[in-house]
Amino acid sequence: MEGKFSVSYKITNTGTVEGREVSQVYIADKQAFLPRPIKELKGFAKTSLKPGETKQVTIGLDREALSFYDEREMHWIAEAGTFTVLVGASSANIKLKGDVELKKTLTWTGL
Repeated sequence: MEGKFSVSYKITNTGTVEGREVSQVYIADKQAFLPRPIKELKGFAKTSLKPGETKQVTIGLDREALSFYDEREMHWIAEAGTFTVLVGASSANIKLKGDVELKKTLTWTGL
């Protein structure tokens, strides 16, 4: 992967009335050379569903979702390695978990 990837999943309204769900995507990086939060919110989607309806949701992410700013080197860095991707209704209500691998370290300056 060169820094662009997407997270896809299906969501179903199991209720009897129309509803909406906000899905949140978190990234966890346990291999970083600097301390990082346990998980960081990197994307979200609001989905409207009719009773019994299922929809495919896709959230596009890029190198920024995997990166942090290295103050010593004065650049952004996304370190090569495996990142955990978590999807849920909130940070305390994770429903899906998977991994994504960044094959080579990416660095850049600016946004």
